[in-house]
Amino acid sequence: MLDKIRAVPEQKSFFIGMSLILFTPLLSFLLLDLFQMPFWNMILAGVFINFFSIVFILNAADKRHSRLRKQ
Repeated sequence: MLDKIRAVPEQKSFFIGMSLILFTPLLSFLLLDLFQMPFWNMILAGVFINFFSIVFILNAADKRHSRLRKQ
């Protein structure tokens, strides 16, 4: 799975990570109100999504640093 994340280009990886971080609270708020899900389930889903968003952002940062070192 990490190989698939590493295959994503730098800018797309950063955009995916930032959009996940920005939209996760909004989506969890809407899901909590619409479907009356338990609060702890929403927290666990948020942690899971934020973990992957951080992985995408770190992937973009690693690609940027390796690209800048080559120049």
